[in-house]
Amino acid sequence: MPLAGVPPWTDQNILLYHGTVDLWVADILNAIDLGRSQPYTDFGRGFYTTTKLDQARSWARVVARIWGRAPAVIQFSVERNAIAQLECMFFIRSSTAAIDFWSFVQYCKTIGGDHNRLYQAGYYDIVAGPVPGNWKDQTVIPDSDQISFHTNLAVSVLDQLPVNRKRQVP
Repeated sequence: MPLAGVPPWTDQNILLYHGTVDLWVADILNAIDLGRSQPYTDFGRGFYTTTKLDQARSWARVVARIWGRAPAVIQFSVERNAIAQLECMFFIRSSTAAIDFWSFVQYCKTIGGDHNRLYQAGYYDIVAGPVPGNWKDQTVIPDSDQISFHTNLAVSVLDQLPVNRKRQVP
């Protein structure tokens, strides 16, 4: 019996949102430049997205206040199979007992290098998980998520989308 209001599963595209400012929309829609991303972030240098439009809008307002520009949100409609082909690391839990999550966040926030992989140099293509509120106190922002793209291969999934599958959200 189907759940009320829940459509059947069709392996539909996943919608990802990126909060930014009007100044950078055209550049991001044209091509994502990982060289412009900041070090010492939750999952390391990368291009960050979320599945939550309201979270992206909130972040866009924060960035807009910093830069004195208009907030903007970009939406990407990505095939799940394109993401499944990449090397991904997912964090599900964020309680204080989730030592692997907090260890990784601490590493990325303080070391600032690549992901320090044991058997392969460099970054994971994608990392997904909760959004820390105050990482030193091991708190998270409730009902939030982040999906970060760390390699040129990963951002190519977003860059190669047709124009109708990546656009600025009104």
